[in-house]
Amino acid sequence: MRRALFDATYVVDIGFFQNDKLVCTAGNGILANPLDDRAPDYIERDGVRVRFAPEFSLILFPERIMQVVIVRQHNYNVILQPSKIDLHSVHAKTWQVFFKSDQTINHLTGTEGVYKKVSSSMVLPYESLTLCSQVTPNYCVAVFLPWREFISKKRMLFLICLTLCVLAGLSAGLMANYYLATKRSTWRRVRRGLHQHSFYWTYQPIINLQTQQVIGCEVLARFEDKFGALTPDEFIPLIRKHQQTWLFTQTMITTMLHELSEAKELPDKFKVSVNIFPYDVQQGRLSELIHMPALLESRFSICLEITEDEYLDSNIAHSHLQSLADAGFTLSIDDFGTGYSNLANLQNLSFHQLKIDRTFVQDIATAGLKASMIPNIMELVTKLGYTCVAEGIETQEQEAILKTAGVQYGQGWKYGKPMPIKQFKQFMGTQKNS
Repeated sequence: MRRALFDATYVVDIGFFQNDKLVCTAGNGILANPLDDRAPDYIERDGVRVRFAPEFSLILFPERIMQVVIVRQHNYNVILQPSKIDLHSVHAKTWQVFFKSDQTINHLTGTEGVYKKVSSSMVLPYESLTLCSQVTPNYCVAVFLPWREFISKKRMLFLICLTLCVLAGLSAGLMANYYLATKRSTWRRVRRGLHQHSFYWTYQPIINLQTQQVIGCEVLARFEDKFGALTPDEFIPLIRKHQQTWLFTQTMITTMLHELSEAKELPDKFKVSVNIFPYDVQQGRLSELIHMPALLESRFSICLEITEDEYLDSNIAHSHLQSLADAGFTLSIDDFGTGYSNLANLQNLSFHQLKIDRTFVQDIATAGLKASMIPNIMELVTKLGYTCVAEGIETQEQEAILKTAGVQYGQGWKYGKPMPIKQFKQFMGTQKNS
């Protein structure tokens, strides 16, 4: 249940029922006193029970009142918080999400009564819109935007749009074709970029939270060609899909060693962290690192961060990782808590370090469930004798809480964004002089 909660975007808690009594929640664990389930506002045809609660508080945070929708199926329920939905794309002030049955309208979020208003004859057709889901047609959204309000507030925009509408019509087809062509050719750009140096590497500092000294950096990939830039979320999945991960990793390590070796601003034993794909671990390709003289003879301390977003079979990976550890590499679990790591992997594989994912750090400011797990993570870190790095630190408050919890190292925009090598050398020179 907690794993499902971590992966969810809008769910704030998950519960389990026995005999119509709530006996366990993801946030609170097993309840000392089971709670009776309340009657739903409506029941869907497949038996799903839904209730709208305008004032609700979690057992773990009784002082925080929120508006939620509670959905139960069989022995499980989820608590959805509509306010977590990003509403920046909703331009109308007045809208409503509701469940429409044969005889009733059940309000879920937004402004109650909007559907009733837009269904009346008093509203002009072009001032309102009602759409229902193609998957579950009973769920609908109604939007109301008065025409006079739009014109009064957007008068200049209206005139500009009217002037440009002819040009927009002529260019729309060309733009759509260009966009689709770009999307279709993304993999060709990535494949070509692997051989034509379209990838470049940036370096983000890693800080000792106690001394505030820079002790290392993480190497992060970026891409830009003559057509523009691609984000890691665009090119990494394609590299995985087409099994080019090892070529990508070799390119990264070769370029990174060349750039950093020429940086006199970096001390010996400076920690350099690079990301490694679990697929390459299981294929045994990482054993080639042991035979790269430039890597083994480097004056830096090389840390290999194994990403968590792919499954890693501990039985297959054990010997490969052990040989890397024996060769002097530091091994780290990256983005811990978001993927496939489990206690068996932590105990059986030769890891030295654990990186707390940025979502845990960002949750600190709101006292969310993920933030409450940090002491448990640090207890595990201490038990296994690991070091710990927290990602995504942006504020003094986050840093203070992490230091109190025992986290040794941190990285994030509070200390420095990922920088090209020239800028990173200047940054390190400044740090050295200070």
